Amino acid sequence: MQSRAGVVCWFVFSLAAAGQRAERLLEDEAALAAPGEVGEASGRHSLVFRGVAGEAAFNLHSYLAHFDGRFWAAWSSARVGEVDPDQHVVYATSEDGHRWSAPRTLAADLDGPTGPRRWIARGLYVDGGKLHALAALVESADYGQRGNGVVWKNLRLMKFTWTGAGWKEDGVFADDCMDNFPPGKVAGRWTMPCRDSRMDLNVPRQEGGGWKGTAIHAEPPFHRMDEPALYAAADGTLQMIIRDGTRSGRLLRAVSADGGQSWSRPVVTNYPDATSKNFVPRLSDGRYVLINNPDPKRRDPLAMSFSRISEFGMEGLAGGKQKGGALPPDRVRPAGWKVRAVTAWACRRSQTCRA
Repeated sequence: MQSRAGVVCWFVFSLAAAGQRAERLLEDEAALAAPGEVGEASGRHSLVFRGVAGEAAFNLHSYLAHFDGRFWAAWSSARVGEVDPDQHVVYATSEDGHRWSAPRTLAADLDGPTGPRRWIARGLYVDGGKLHALAALVESADYGQRGNGVVWKNLRLMKFTWTGAGWKEDGVFADDCMDNFPPGKVAGRWTMPCRDSRMDLNVPRQEGGGWKGTAIHAEPPFHRMDEPALYAAADGTLQMIIRDGTRSGRLLRAVSADGGQSWSRPVVTNYPDATSKNFVPRLSDGRYVLINNPDPKRRDPLAMSFSRISEFGMEGLAGGKQKGGALPPDRVRPAGWKVRAVTAWACRRSQTCRA
């Protein structure tokens, strides 16, 4: 794909202490006033899997990792639709990120195509020299019950470990937790935002043999917070960038100044969003990258904006968009690489997964 020169935007990570409202996330609002006109970044699309109507037509919730010299992709797959009773988790591998193996089963349907139990892919990560996968096991997906009752009945986040020959189920990783990305360590403790069975947002931290969660303020207009991305900012605070399910067309943000033990009330930022998944990795050169769909009217394009905090304040950096970025992004940062760009991949709701 040919590139078009253009600056996406700068975004602001400086951050106010917990409890203060920091509404400005995008430094120059004009930069994303017309998302479709943002300069296009160069890149290459490679087919991971093309769905098969009536067999594996739904493919979403995509994740990517690098382990043992290979790229690993995992995603939810179902015969027809999202979170149907037959939904399960599959994976594929690639040595170069472009030529992929045929998908294989990571977490199989446990009770047949009409039984209540179904899987939702929730992440891939490397820890202790081993590759792990997370998948949520639920017995319902009653989204109409949100705000009134249980959406995901008997929600459990299950852990799997690659043995070299296949995936081994390691039992419950966290009870009543629908994570959005794999956990990260904060002060030596696993930490990850979760939504519980009622879709209420909290941030559990691993303590001893269990988890201790901190609820996030969820009174209107913050009563439909979804799919948060958690990262450690350069000033020592923890930041959550949150999808706003009330469709404000803007990202939300909450801040913790004590390692996740307490959180500020969320605020609506000035950063536009299509009400879709977002992610905020940090590159090896110190830059932060915010990946999202910045058109409030549709999930296209998939765009990146960059930021760096130094002793001299903010530095604006060039970024770009990808066509057809209508989908939740993920990223990979293989150990030892000098990361200069973001590797993103996603599955379309209809059929196709691309890297």
